[in-house]
Amino acid sequence: MASKKVGVMVMMMVVVVMATLVERSVAIDLCGMTQSELNECKPAVSKENPTNPSTLCCDYLKHADFSCLCGYRNSPWLGSFGIDPALALGLPSKCDMPNAPTC
Repeated sequence: MASKKVGVMVMMMVVVVMATLVERSVAIDLCGMTQSELNECKPAVSKENPTNPSTLCCDYLKHADFSCLCGYRNSPWLGSFGIDPALALGLPSKCDMPNAPTC
């Protein structure tokens, strides 16, 4: 009975370690922005209770590939991630970016 418990515990540890490794290896880099940079901007483009973009979000947005980002404006994926496309399109002007690109 004790060996069965040890076997189950070892299997659980393997699952946890594998999940951690998979999570770390699947980093998103979208249109010149990393996952953490995208996450910094998400509160400003969320459908529920959007906030003003943070200073960090605006800094990260300065090096984004806007032609790439504009390609997602009509994507059904945005809604599944809780992102409002109209709010996303408004980020450059909210960040006071000179010559803000338009889609």
